[in-house]
Amino acid sequence: MSNKVWLEKTALKRRVALQWYATCGCFDEDVMQIKRLLIHHQQVTVLGGDGTLNLVVNALLNGNELDQIETPKRMAILPCGTGNDFARALGYSTKQWRESIFSGCARHIDVGKVNTRYFINMAGLGFNAEVVAAMAGKKRFGALSYTLYGVAKLFTYRGVTLKVNGFEQEVMMCLFANGRHFAAGLTPAPSARVDCGELQMLTICTLSLSKRLLCFALMLFGVHTKLPWVKVCHGRHFDISTEGVSIEADGDVIAATPAKISALAASLRLNIPSAGGDSA
Repeated sequence: MSNKVWLEKTALKRRVALQWYATCGCFDEDVMQIKRLLIHHQQVTVLGGDGTLNLVVNALLNGNELDQIETPKRMAILPCGTGNDFARALGYSTKQWRESIFSGCARHIDVGKVNTRYFINMAGLGFNAEVVAAMAGKKRFGALSYTLYGVAKLFTYRGVTLKVNGFEQEVMMCLFANGRHFAAGLTPAPSARVDCGELQMLTICTLSLSKRLLCFALMLFGVHTKLPWVKVCHGRHFDISTEGVSIEADGDVIAATPAKISALAASLRLNIPSAGGDSA
């Protein structure tokens, strides 16, 4: 049974009225419509992947950061996207995700922000942004699409010069992680946490092809951070002063540098299974 059918049947049994919204693919319009619907509801349930989560997070927080402290609305997730990378980091089964919809329990989670736009999982510059740009929203082969486009870029991408917090370096990729996973299952930030109040910045230096292949092979298991050319640090604010470098977040190219990237601690309340978390 699909998550949508399950939700419809369960809501009917519980006599809960649902109001559906199908995203149209235009960021501004989707965020505006979700914000309008949220006026009348205290919870939004996301059936989708990281891109859909990104829309909802921006609808929840855009212009409402202070309001969230006073009257926080809650978000629930039924993962059914291509990658589901943010949901993957929490480790719940399908049964647990379904239980969370009506559980009455929630936890605070952090979000990230690139200039004025929010992200929930990960933002990045360099290699991963180039892969996302090359895909242009096309996922013909499902989750395998990330692998196919990524392998092609491994052979051709040359790297980029970035100046972050005044320090300039040549990098293949620079990530700002709230979650642990991206690209439908790679684990670039194995020690990132969604409730620590900071983002994890991971940089991978410009590499030869053999080192690139090794790095991404180890990334499948989250052990690449032991390599000498992979650097990890944490922080709440990052200032990128380089001009004209594309930034992707949650699977879409959203901006170009210069940019300010920041962590917003405990900005959202996420429904979780009743076995853990704070009571709503």
